[in-house]
Amino acid sequence: MPIEFKDLTLREGSQVPGVEIDDKAGKRVLDGLAHIAVNRVEVAFPRAEPREALFRHADSLGLQTAALARAVPADVDAALEVDPDEIEVIVNASDVQLEHALGKSREASLDLLRENIKRAIKGGVEAGGTLMDAMRADTEHLRAGAQVIRDAGGRHITLADTTGAGDPETVRDTTAAVVDAVGDDIGVTIHPHNDMGVATANAVAAVAAGADGVDATIGGVGERAGNAPLEEVAVLATERGNEVTAELAELVPTCRDMLDVLDVDYEGTPVLGEEGYRHESGLHTAAMLREPRTYEPFTPDRYGAERQLLFGRGTGRGAVRALLDATGYEACDERVTRGRDAIRMAATERDGPLNKETAKAVVVAAVEESP
Repeated sequence: MPIEFKDLTLREGSQVPGVEIDDKAGKRVLDGLAHIAVNRVEVAFPRAEPREALFRHADSLGLQTAALARAVPADVDAALEVDPDEIEVIVNASDVQLEHALGKSREASLDLLRENIKRAIKGGVEAGGTLMDAMRADTEHLRAGAQVIRDAGGRHITLADTTGAGDPETVRDTTAAVVDAVGDDIGVTIHPHNDMGVATANAVAAVAAGADGVDATIGGVGERAGNAPLEEVAVLATERGNEVTAELAELVPTCRDMLDVLDVDYEGTPVLGEEGYRHESGLHTAAMLREPRTYEPFTPDRYGAERQLLFGRGTGRGAVRALLDATGYEACDERVTRGRDAIRMAATERDGPLNKETAKAVVVAAVEESP
């Protein structure tokens, strides 16, 4: 079964200080999600901000919409007003949050969850249930909560690592325990946060333990350190042999476009940053001219990215020898030396490295000018 993504960029992004998502920008993000076939999207928390224009635009694109609601009637009713396809009903699960955020016992919190999932379904939409701060919660309480969600008619159970406290081992064990509690009756989704820098790994660990859904955002946009970056999870899961509910061929450029709309910088980040596809080390480029996979974790063009082999002042003899082989010239020592010196001189003059085709031309010119 493919891993089903639900994108939360609009809802989580609206909680990030300094990120403003007006309706125009929000619609362009939705357009991008539709383009890469991420067809489930959590648009907003309607009790705070209805964003009805975005719900209707998502409808027009054929996206399945979700609205967030706490396990209180007023939140569910506000969510019903924007006519989503699904309402995600959330409740605290860890003891520290039950005491200090909700002020309820475990049993009382599950009563609220049950009542408000049923309220959403009675309102004519599907519902899911989220157990917040799940990685710091008692496992037996999570199992009981999962059964409440299932028995109330919920579409799925979401385990939210609300504080980003989980690690892959904890996430795997917790997810497996919840999957075991409900069997095949209902889906289990993981909602990772990236406070400890392992949201992508946690998402994939949950999938390995039986989760069939991942909540994620483009570029990991989200409060504090952000959420699991959808593009990272999609690539890592795919490279591990999983199917995902996304079109991959234009994943990188489309995600870059969406982040440009939100004015969120992605340079230097995995998967989206161009630096991840640039190679200038002499040892690397020499090997990659022969077999690109030598120093790549995945083939860039599979996801719409472009590899850049660069040649400059650090280029060595092995890289020049490989360039000569690629151009059909015999790579004798004299030609290799001439080619290397020509590349280094050209890079110095340009104050920057050369791309592969320019480096080839420089090497050929140096060889043809030799007596």
